[in-house]
Amino acid sequence: MEPHIKLEHSDSRGEIYSISLPKNQELMLLFSKAGVFRGGHSHDCDEIVVLLSGKMRYHKRINDTDVTQEMDGGSASFNPAGEIHMGEFLEDSWVVEYKLAPNKDSWTQENYGPYREQVIANS
Repeated sequence: MEPHIKLEHSDSRGEIYSISLPKNQELMLLFSKAGVFRGGHSHDCDEIVVLLSGKMRYHKRINDTDVTQEMDGGSASFNPAGEIHMGEFLEDSWVVEYKLAPNKDSWTQENYGPYREQVIANS
């Protein structure tokens, strides 16, 4: 099976693409414009996020404490299951996300109100 790229969503913030992989796996490829916030949630599986280009401030809730990480192109972040996270894009950026789940249909997402409010206010 060859990878298949599909545009899932496009708006004034950028685009989100899914890349289908063998064994019902997928990568998500996101283009986000400078000034955009994305995420504000957690997953019930581990996730790896790689900032391919651009710059972002990655907000996380770790042990009930807000933590920020500055990321440049080539940086990566590991999000354990249940860890709340949100990206604040400081430059136009490309990001890859990969959920470490048995397949693309086996994980769930839970929004975190305070972060989601920032995402929605910035939409």
